[in-house]
Amino acid sequence: MTSQNPSTATRAGEPAVSVQSLGSGSSGNAFLIHAGGTSLLLDCGVGIRTVTRALRERDLRLDQLDAVLVTHEHSDHIRSLSYVIGKEIPIVSTAGTRRRANIPPPQWEQISPGRPLAFGAITVWAIMVSHDAAEPCGYLIDTGGARMSVFTDLGSWHERLVDPIRASDLIVLESNHDHDMLWRGPYPAHLKRRVASPVGHLSNADCASSLAAALRGASNQPEIWLAHLSETNNDPAVARRETVHALESEDIVLDVTPLPRRSLGPVWTSTVSRNAPAWRPAPVLSDPTQLALDALL
Repeated sequence: MTSQNPSTATRAGEPAVSVQSLGSGSSGNAFLIHAGGTSLLLDCGVGIRTVTRALRERDLRLDQLDAVLVTHEHSDHIRSLSYVIGKEIPIVSTAGTRRRANIPPPQWEQISPGRPLAFGAITVWAIMVSHDAAEPCGYLIDTGGARMSVFTDLGSWHERLVDPIRASDLIVLESNHDHDMLWRGPYPAHLKRRVASPVGHLSNADCASSLAAALRGASNQPEIWLAHLSETNNDPAVARRETVHALESEDIVLDVTPLPRRSLGPVWTSTVSRNAPAWRPAPVLSDPTQLALDALL
């Protein structure tokens, strides 16, 4: 399982599984996932030209996507959703996200904790997270030969994330801000409080310590992608260093890559074909105290 340059990953033979970040940050978030002839877009917060270019490199059109997965309704995750609406593409989200994002019921496929959806070669599980949206979630993507977990917006860690993290071959986790940079930075006080709140965004320190604790004693060797880095309150080298040091404190040595904010990221591929054991989390209800706010970050 390796990360490659996008230009080589699509030409040197078709991998069993490939994942690419199309952008990760306040300007837009999206991941293109391909496995066994099934193609999914996880969030569509980047510009439509970026999406169509990434698809074209794989000889695909937008209307050939098998589904679009939406984590929550904030604009940096659904900016290009209007280009999908009206096409024969299932749009997957929780009920709360459907209402806030105005996803038309004929296209909507509801997902909820403990009730996975299958699209071709891929099974999708929703994992609820703490963020200031109506009913936000992350996803565990299971291809039968590899698994990835994606948690790009969450204000606080929860034990329900441990099992999907430990089950994954690729882990995408928010490392949004450096604590000191945030509190010494130019944001107004109310925005600093929001970012640092339990329904805001995960800091470098919390990302690092949570990953290290979750992976303690694990036998697999996942690759780590750090997501949704703040352009104002973070630095990729700082974020990476904090996660690497926390992992090393547990004698864990893994590849850690901060994702680009405004450009295509690396392509992760797997040619492994294994009979993965069934993975079934206990159902978890969303937090009724979460707020439905418009996104800035």
